[in-house]
Amino acid sequence: MIRTWKSRVLLAATGDLMLCFVLFAQSEGKIEINKMNPAGLLVEKYSYMSQPYSFYYFHHMDELGLRTDWIWRGDRVYPLIEPTKGFTLQYNLHGREYSMKDYFERNFVTGFLVLHDDQIIAEKYFHGADRNSRFVSQSVSKSIVSILTGAAVGEGTIKSVNDRVATYLPYLSQSGYRDVTVKNLLQMSSGVNYSEDYKDPKSGAALIGAALLTGKPTFKSFAQSIQPTDIRPGTKFEYQSVNTQVLGLLLESVTGKRLNEYAQEKLWKKIGAQSDAFFYESKNQPDTCAFACFNATVRDYARVGLMMLGGGALGGRRVIATQWVHDATTPDAPYLAPKPGGPLGGWGYAYQWWIPPGNDGVFEAEGIYGQCIYVNPAKHIVIVQTSAWPEPVSSVLAEEQETVLETIADEVAH
Repeated sequence: MIRTWKSRVLLAATGDLMLCFVLFAQSEGKIEINKMNPAGLLVEKYSYMSQPYSFYYFHHMDELGLRTDWIWRGDRVYPLIEPTKGFTLQYNLHGREYSMKDYFERNFVTGFLVLHDDQIIAEKYFHGADRNSRFVSQSVSKSIVSILTGAAVGEGTIKSVNDRVATYLPYLSQSGYRDVTVKNLLQMSSGVNYSEDYKDPKSGAALIGAALLTGKPTFKSFAQSIQPTDIRPGTKFEYQSVNTQVLGLLLESVTGKRLNEYAQEKLWKKIGAQSDAFFYESKNQPDTCAFACFNATVRDYARVGLMMLGGGALGGRRVIATQWVHDATTPDAPYLAPKPGGPLGGWGYAYQWWIPPGNDGVFEAEGIYGQCIYVNPAKHIVIVQTSAWPEPVSSVLAEEQETVLETIADEVAH
C-alpha cells in the first residue's frame, strides 16, 4: 500500500455518501473470474477487488477457483484472553465527534480486533464475516515476507541483507536487479523501472496483477524483464510490489521450499496460529504470489502483531531475532525517516513495515483497501483491521483510520 496524505481519491466523508456506499454493499454478487479483465484488477468494476464484490471475496478468496497454497497451523494454539466487557469510544475528526459504530460504517470495516497484550479489548465482524473468516491482507503480505526474510537471515540461508540479489538469483544478473541488495528490496529502494500506479492499466502494478490472475508471465520472468533506471539502489524510496515478489522468489530459492511451506514452519506453527492460512494465485502461475496474496483470520494477524510486539517471539517460541525486529521497524537513512512533508507523506519505512510519525515506536503493516496491523510497543497495543474500501488508496479514509487507531491506543493504555 502506498501511504500518502495527498488526495488521490476525492472521497467526501459525508454521512449521506457513506450511507449510500453501505447500502450498495448489501447487493453483494459473485464473480466469474474468467470474465474479468486481468489488467483491470484494480480499476474495473467487475473485479473481486471492487465493491460490491469485495465485501464478500475479501474473506472468501478461496472460492474464486484460484490456486491456494495452504499454511497449516500446528497442534498448539497461543491463547488470547476473551473480552470481559464491551468497548465504546468517541473520536474527534476535524472538529466532529463520532462513535465506533460510525467508524465501522465510514471505513467499510469487515473485521476489527484490539489487543492489550494478550487481552482482547474489542472484536467485531461485518458483511457476513466472523472470527473464522480468512481475510485477504493485500500488502500486509509484504510484512509477512519481511518476517520470513528475517527467519532466513537468522538461520543463515541468506548470509547478509547486504548481499546482492543476483548472488542468490543469477537469472536476474542482466536485469534491473543486477546491483540491488536484499536490503534494497526490503526498504523499497531498488531503483528499478516499475510503476505502482493503481489507476494505470499499463503500470507495473497492473501487469503484475494480470500475471497473478493468468500466470502469464511467470513472476520469475516478470522480474527478469524489469529494467534499471538512473537511480542508484539504496538512495531513494519508491514503493514497488515487484520488490517483495523478488524477495519471495529469493526465499523459495535459498530455502528450497515453497513460500507457504516455509511460512508454516518458521512462522505459523511458532506463533500458535488457531487457523490455517493460505497464499493465492492463478493455477497457471508456477511461482507463489508474495506481494499481496496472504489470507488469515483476524485473530491470527493479531498473533503476528503480538510476536512483533514481543521482540520476535511469542509463547516462548522465537520466530526472528530481536535485532531483526528492531531493524525491520527502524528507518536507517534520511530518505526513509518519517518527517512532515516528506516523500512518504510524513511516514517512514523500514523492512516492509511503515513507520508513522510519533514517539511510541509505532509500526504498521498496511494493505490497499484499508488492511492494517497496528503495533504500539509503548502502550502494548495491537490492532488489526480488515476493510473493503471503495478505492485502493484514500487519503480521507486513511486519515480517519489512523486517528481511530491512535485514539484507541491512548484510551486503552490509560
